[in-house]
Amino acid sequence: MNITRFSIQRPVGITTIVMLFVVLGLYSFFHIGIELLPALNNPYFSISVEYSGASVEEVEESVIKPLEKELASLSHLQKILAIAKPEKATIVLEFDYTANTDIASIDASKAINRVRKNLPDEVDEPAIIRRDANSEPIMEIAVKAKYTLSDIYGKTDQIFKERLQRADGVSDVTVGGGRDREVAILVDRNKLSLYNLSLDQIAKRIAEDNLLLPAGSVYTDTQESDVRLAACYNSPDEIKRLYLPNANGAAIPLTEIAEVTEQDSRVSRYARINGDDTVSLKVYKNSDANIVNTVKAIQAQLAALQSEYPDYQFIVVANDANYIDKSLNNTLTALVEGILTTGLVLFLFLRGWRSTVAVMIAIPTSLISTFLVMYAVGFTFNMMSLMGMALCIGILVDDAIVVLENIHRHRQMGKTPAVAAEEGRNEIGMAAIAMTLCDVVVFLPIAFMTDMTGQYFRQFGLTIVFATLFSLFISFTLTPMLASRLFTTRASQEASGKIWVFVDKLEAAAVKRYEQLLCWSLANGKRVVGTVLILFIATILLLPTGIIGAEYMPLTDESSFQISVELPVGQNLEMTDAVVAELEQYVLSIPEVTYCLSDVGLISSNKAKLTVQLVGKRERSRSVWQITDATRSFAKNNLSQAAVRIF
Repeated sequence: MNITRFSIQRPVGITTIVMLFVVLGLYSFFHIGIELLPALNNPYFSISVEYSGASVEEVEESVIKPLEKELASLSHLQKILAIAKPEKATIVLEFDYTANTDIASIDASKAINRVRKNLPDEVDEPAIIRRDANSEPIMEIAVKAKYTLSDIYGKTDQIFKERLQRADGVSDVTVGGGRDREVAILVDRNKLSLYNLSLDQIAKRIAEDNLLLPAGSVYTDTQESDVRLAACYNSPDEIKRLYLPNANGAAIPLTEIAEVTEQDSRVSRYARINGDDTVSLKVYKNSDANIVNTVKAIQAQLAALQSEYPDYQFIVVANDANYIDKSLNNTLTALVEGILTTGLVLFLFLRGWRSTVAVMIAIPTSLISTFLVMYAVGFTFNMMSLMGMALCIGILVDDAIVVLENIHRHRQMGKTPAVAAEEGRNEIGMAAIAMTLCDVVVFLPIAFMTDMTGQYFRQFGLTIVFATLFSLFISFTLTPMLASRLFTTRASQEASGKIWVFVDKLEAAAVKRYEQLLCWSLANGKRVVGTVLILFIATILLLPTGIIGAEYMPLTDESSFQISVELPVGQNLEMTDAVVAELEQYVLSIPEVTYCLSDVGLISSNKAKLTVQLVGKRERSRSVWQITDATRSFAKNNLSQAAVRIF
């Protein structure tokens, strides 16, 4: 018994099988991750090395050449790019796209460790920087309150940060700006000399009573417990009560020779929101976390914190999930609109609701079943996979229409619905398989390209392949079964009514026009071929002539942009902050800007980053690119001492 006959004779059985795919597909739909673009295996690493006081020549000879020689033996390495600057070396490693980036990173770290002992002592520890989408925060938050910056920082670092880290999907939270608190011990040099003491003695005495050490284990009949010795200072008053023995054996109170105070530590970073001092929070997600669900979990924690700490204000400056959610919802909406439009067109052309219902059931069933395979192979909902689903609607419609049209033809021969469904499907079975395999052959190679383009299009191509194969299965099973149940016993399904009379007139007029055009084309073959050839050549020339531009990915207006500022190595925090303050003043003068969050010194004293949020696209007359172009022009003309990058 072939599969089509089984489906027609065992409708409950085939319905159960199809419903199994549908239920699992719906389960997968609610568990598939959401991203803007597919995850990429980015085979690039940067190695940054600081060498204080070194010239370009010294950096090249003492740092770059030894590292290059050792790194050149790494597996899958394709290219090494080295840049020597005063006091700094940067080495960029490019691997092929088949390389496992985790293993490559470990191998690079081992190679650096092997050569580290041969580098000058003044060289800082080399840092390996991986270009990973998850290395960027998914949300940036500014914390404000009517308290001192040190109080805000303390609350943020000890409570708010820990609470946000509890949110599902969050991997890390970093705190910027604010002020740390420290205990300062101001020693009177004269008294130090009088009591025959040294600064080293004071430092050692303080360290002796500030310990956190393992102290063994305690065993009982039922359990084992680890014991730790915690002898740490909890307040400056505990330090004030210390005594220091001098050479004569006398115990000298610390307060006799020094003043112990608690104060703000030296400023090592700044954070501002719209020009006002603040404390910033940057939230990062796990690599396999659903960004939309993670952001929802973060927002739930923020809402709870806001109710618990009403004196504090939590301003969300950047939220990657907003744009992704809107983009994917728009794509899903377009997908649904495409299915509904297809149903309307089929209703008008097939002249009956029964055939339309069969097609409208077959298409969503194929798509929902595709979710199961997407989830099983680790795909996500992103612009590429959803684009593939939208594109394959036409393929799915073809499978259903071809089957129904042939079944309809067999019904007109006077056959029963069951016989017409089976014979109509079997008659075009090989043709349908060949048509489906052609689609598979076209899109399957796209999925196995190994370069960056292949990584982007892998989910696009395979999603179409999965949906097409499911569509073939549905066209052999569910569609003929529905046709055998939905089609009436009449041999003809001629539609009647005023609306169909009007549609018939439109169709007759269109057919007549088409016949006239076809007759003219056959009579003027040279003109038709010449016109098509000219249009073909003109179309081909659009790319090389630059009339149609080319870019790797289309630009998108996300109503936000970021600015990175980097001064030469060695510039102090105050110089960097002065440059950022000038740039910040210009950005805040832009009428479309709602928030500008500046982080200065978060990475190093000569670097800063600004996150700028704009009003929505419908609320402004300028695009984000016009605004960023104007900002670049300002930076070029007024901030020549800094490298400013806007993205």
